[in-house]
Amino acid sequence: MFLMVSFLLSIMTLSGIVSFFNLKNIEISIMKSQDIFALKPAKLKIKAKNKYFFGLFLLRIKALQNEIVIPYLKGEGIFYINLIFPKRGKYILEEIIISSFFPFYFFKRSTTIPINFEIIVLPHPLKCDLSFLTLEGKTLKESSISRGKSYDGEVTGVRTYVQGDPLKYVHWKATAKTSSLKTKEFSPPQGSPIIISLNDFHGNIEEKISKTVYALIEFSKMGNPIGLKLGKDFYPPDTGQPHLRRMLYALAIYNPE
Repeated sequence: MFLMVSFLLSIMTLSGIVSFFNLKNIEISIMKSQDIFALKPAKLKIKAKNKYFFGLFLLRIKALQNEIVIPYLKGEGIFYINLIFPKRGKYILEEIIISSFFPFYFFKRSTTIPINFEIIVLPHPLKCDLSFLTLEGKTLKESSISRGKSYDGEVTGVRTYVQGDPLKYVHWKATAKTSSLKTKEFSPPQGSPIIISLNDFHGNIEEKISKTVYALIEFSKMGNPIGLKLGKDFYPPDTGQPHLRRMLYALAIYNPE
């Protein structure tokens, strides 16, 4: 009996020591993930690094009431915690809890790592009819507002060079005349530019926002330059993922009050 108790105490002591080293030698960081939409399964991307030359065992990482178990870690690895956010908006991941149960789950140690990581959850895209948005009067054919930073089509004008413009589109004659760098302006790549507002759709405010998100994504796929009127803010029609993401982020944190 005495030997059995001694053995169990030894195992518990070993568990405590190993758990201590497990937590002391792990480094956790949050990595940039793909866009997260409300009501859609998402993944929080976590990088775990073992700073010790021995492997780490049975680590449990918990974030926002969800968790993963890492059976073994040597060196570093990328892991994902599955999440679903119920609504759009800004979320703050304040902390991550790491627990160690090695070996045999006899002993548990936990540590809390402050993170303060901001997560912007985009509105859920709500499928709806978009045909009325392409009717005459809604599209901006041959409008001055259709001029953007696209680089296809015919040259429509010259503007002042801004950082990021491809050098091959510099208008050298205009640059020579004005002694300042000028860039060619082109017509939109394809499709007519469209400006969307929440009032284009029916429903409560959240339904309008979700339908607007769906419209922005769908027309962007078609290649149309898309703009957005959102309260006092206006996003002129343009193309590209950075432009689309700016509008989606604006809708994510929009407060109509």
